[in-house]
Amino acid sequence: MRGKGQKTIANVFLRYICLLAGGALMWLLVLVGIFIALEALGEVLPANYAELWLNETAAEIRTASEVTENMIPPECTFGVYKTDGSWRYGTFSGELREVAWEHYEKNDAYTDGSGYLRFLERDKGEVCIVNYRITMLYRNTFLRKWVPRMDFLLVIGYVVLFLLHTFVVSRHFGKDMGARLAVLNEVTGEIRNQNLDFERTHSELKEVEEVLDSLYQMKEALKSSLHRQWNLEKGKEEQIAALAHDIRTPLTVIRGNAELLAEGELAEEEQEYNRDILQSVAIMEEYLEMLHEILQADRTEMENGSAQEDDEERQITCEALAGKMEEQARLLASARQCGVTFRRGPLRGMVRGSESRMIRAFQNIVSNALDYSPPGKGIRIAFSNREEAGKAYLLAVVTDEGPGFSAEDLKYAAERFYQGDKSRSSRVHYGIGLHTARQFAMGQGGYLVMENGEEGGAKVTLGMLLLTPGPCTALHGHRPVQY
Repeated sequence: MRGKGQKTIANVFLRYICLLAGGALMWLLVLVGIFIALEALGEVLPANYAELWLNETAAEIRTASEVTENMIPPECTFGVYKTDGSWRYGTFSGELREVAWEHYEKNDAYTDGSGYLRFLERDKGEVCIVNYRITMLYRNTFLRKWVPRMDFLLVIGYVVLFLLHTFVVSRHFGKDMGARLAVLNEVTGEIRNQNLDFERTHSELKEVEEVLDSLYQMKEALKSSLHRQWNLEKGKEEQIAALAHDIRTPLTVIRGNAELLAEGELAEEEQEYNRDILQSVAIMEEYLEMLHEILQADRTEMENGSAQEDDEERQITCEALAGKMEEQARLLASARQCGVTFRRGPLRGMVRGSESRMIRAFQNIVSNALDYSPPGKGIRIAFSNREEAGKAYLLAVVTDEGPGFSAEDLKYAAERFYQGDKSRSSRVHYGIGLHTARQFAMGQGGYLVMENGEEGGAKVTLGMLLLTPGPCTALHGHRPVQY
């Protein structure tokens, strides 16, 4: 929805201002209507009711032998005086008796804070003074005693209704604007998660639509930039991989010729030179293997961070994945002539991800454990489910029989190129395996945990997030640091 029919934030705001003003006017008319109806029914006395009453009873008060309360309007007081100002009788308080007579002498009908005075000279040579107020009264005695005056009640009622109406209108305005602005949160969330293939959406608000246009332009620019970066990196990797492959050919020739020379009769000095050649070839081959692992790790990171969907991702049951991982562990242990024991609890649920990357990450952990296990020792592998923080995981726990992790290892072992204490093993390590495993775990939604086993040795846990978890066996104990 663009252009025609779009609204601005000012239009929406003006609409709610009109609703607010209309509601205020409506409640005012409602309260006035209620008052008019009550007055028509006689339930509410008009403000000048006391004056009308006194106009009707003035003659009776002047001629009566004695003034009684039924001659006086409701909620009014009176006092009867002699012509010299001496008090005779009435309902005035002691203070008002003197004040009322002073006002009579001055012919001042208004008293500060006490209402008005009506002076009636009686035929018996007396003066009757009535104190009254100009205010609306209820006809019902009970209401006059316990309910606030009608004028005061109308003001309070209007204020309360206006505040309630304002609250309701503001709530609706907030929800309406929140719903209209939610599309911005959705788009920014998709961009933040690097999901750049979402469909274009529109807003009814002109200002929001303009922001969406900017966001979508930024999305397209970011997507194009990521594609260019991906293609450049991929091209570099292919060139490096091709170069590494080409280097292997002359190295193979050199190794073969050196081994043939070693089988012949060489002088002692020539044998030493030949051994140096073979050792140098071995080192170069290890460098090439390291380069291959680095390229694999970079490719894994780019795949995990790519905004495009991974075609290899699929669902696999925990039982099936654990079985494939066990088979790979057996192959690696057999090649290293090392023992391996397995323990598998009841596994439920399914994992979603790239099966090849999951197994590759597991292989890196197993290979690392095999390298650090002393000759004649083996490794232990356990599979189980775990629930924590409302999520379920498949855990693959690999424990070796080596010296375990040092404090520095626990802090940096999953960092790229960290080699640790080389005295722990005779093999050269380039700090790629655990780094690659950690990158996969984080990209899949899981985690990698490194610690030392209770019975010694290093212990590495690969946690893979479950897609459809079943009831899992909770593991208790201290939660190690995640990497």
